[in-house]
Amino acid sequence: MRVATLTALPRNEKGKKARREGFIPGVVYGREIKSLPVKFVKREFLKVLREHGERPRVKLIIDNQEKMALVKDIEKEPIMGEVLHVDLQLVAAGQKITCDIPIKFIGREKLKSKGLILQVNIDSINVTGEATVIPEHFVVDVGDKNNGDVVTIEDLNIHPEIQITDLPEDAIAVITSAEEETSEEGEESETASS
Repeated sequence: MRVATLTALPRNEKGKKARREGFIPGVVYGREIKSLPVKFVKREFLKVLREHGERPRVKLIIDNQEKMALVKDIEKEPIMGEVLHVDLQLVAAGQKITCDIPIKFIGREKLKSKGLILQVNIDSINVTGEATVIPEHFVVDVGDKNNGDVVTIEDLNIHPEIQITDLPEDAIAVITSAEEETSEEGEESETASS
């Protein structure tokens, strides 16, 4: 897995001013340091998110030193989705962390061509493990699924050293017929208009 590199610059100004100047304000914390206000060049940070997802592990250059970090939280503006603030946690070798890992579903086009749709119940799961074994995301291929199939946490390819807090039989998603979905919506609108 490729690890992105980000440079954290010291930040003395308020977040609003940093954003006006083309930066994304943030904070870095961990065992080694207390909460440290930083900023990132907006263009570089957004590129990392596009290429590595919302919760990437990064090689963080801070105070001329390289450290491993995990993007723990991204605060976004609710309407436009602009990144307002980020939190990064420094991770030492062998340190266990707890975080939410997103689930990516592939093969939706194949489902659609069969007249099926994917109903997602859970789009991320909470895991605990060493940062080196926790993936940026879990991938589930739903292209070969059929009507009525249920995708569970058990179906994910989870590293044996990762603990999950959810039950293995918890349903992540259900495959349903697009016709069933349409008829249910029609019934709801008929009931509402009565």
